[in-house]
Amino acid sequence: MGVPLFRALCPPVEFDNGRVVPFLGAHTAQNLVKARQRFMKDLVEPYRASLTTPGEWERRHQLRAAIGDTSLTIHPRDYRMPGAASIQVFAPTISSVRGDGLLHLGFDEVLVFTNARGQELMAAARPTLAQMRGHGQLWRGSNVTRMNGPTTWLYQLREKGRQRIADGVTQGAAYFEFTIPDDADPADENNWWRYYPGLSDGLVRIDELRADFAPEGLGLANAAAEYLGRWPGALSVSTWAAIAEADWTRQRTENPMPDRLPAVLGVEIDPFGRSASIAAAVHDEAGDLVEIIDHRPGDAWVPDRLREVAGRVEAVAVDDYGPGRDLLATLAEDPALAHKLVPLRGPDVVAACYGFEAGLRDGSLEWVASDYHAALSAAAQAAERTPGRSWQFERRVSVSQSALMAAVLARWVAAHRPVTPDSEIF
Repeated sequence: MGVPLFRALCPPVEFDNGRVVPFLGAHTAQNLVKARQRFMKDLVEPYRASLTTPGEWERRHQLRAAIGDTSLTIHPRDYRMPGAASIQVFAPTISSVRGDGLLHLGFDEVLVFTNARGQELMAAARPTLAQMRGHGQLWRGSNVTRMNGPTTWLYQLREKGRQRIADGVTQGAAYFEFTIPDDADPADENNWWRYYPGLSDGLVRIDELRADFAPEGLGLANAAAEYLGRWPGALSVSTWAAIAEADWTRQRTENPMPDRLPAVLGVEIDPFGRSASIAAAVHDEAGDLVEIIDHRPGDAWVPDRLREVAGRVEAVAVDDYGPGRDLLATLAEDPALAHKLVPLRGPDVVAACYGFEAGLRDGSLEWVASDYHAALSAAAQAAERTPGRSWQFERRVSVSQSALMAAVLARWVAAHRPVTPDSEIF
């Protein structure tokens, strides 16, 4: 946040052809609301508090603070100078980052974007910055989580940055990485003090950090990523932690879905845009059977695919409090799907996760080795539980959990058929 503010307080930029351009910067993050919150808390409020001259803020500054219209305009002290500097808050969309006159574009929390999405945003932003004759700057920053695998934008930025350092590049780009060394033990509290500045400056207390590093907290791997910048793969991660491998292997079947039983679909979208999945499930006295019938990157394909198969199923289950909430609103506009939607709420999702794992343990649930079963098995192997008694499967892990959660939702509705109150039907 200090970079665009510093540049906004400097004189306007003068190009080599004599053209003078007032500073225009833009800030965005994982969504518009979060971008605005960070902009107000980390730039506007401390900058305003630092002004000691009476009336300085009122004379030189104009602040727009609406969610859809947030910006800070700074007029020059010398009014003979042309134009006022401005820093605006943008939504992280292609149309928003494309604009004339941008001298600075800052992306916060790029960990939430896939690499494909990041490339789309850059394709929109770079032509604008290219017009600034070398004065344009693009800043992308983030912490690390265990979901930052090779398909995420942050991972690709890291690889490119490290390669530039290895190649000795000193012009056109800068790369900063704050990461615990690979040979340092993230479980050693001495290394917390050495490599996590939040302890020494009082941001986090040592007892709070201990709680997050404990197994019942974030766990070692997640906490090492969040606090110490330890990238996925640098620390051995336990597999088959939430689901026993023996149970999973035993409950695999080659038998197809029976036509005589009514089927239910479960739909899940990965919160980071890595993939979406559709699962089918049937239930009878003998037990439950689930199968992944589609699994692809992104989620734009989901509505059309559901329309193709909805006529052959009784219900379509979606987690109403999860990443699929917006999908529910889209599906509700289709008369062929609206009456089949079953939005699951928090308690049902928790029970569905527990019931799925319990079904594998007691042998009452089988899964079909379909064309997409590799994605389902990968998710089951990497599955983790959220802390606490009311656990559910954690979505923020390095392997997309969309296939597993789609099967979990489908199995629960097939077995229990929860009825949505009329007042809550879309």
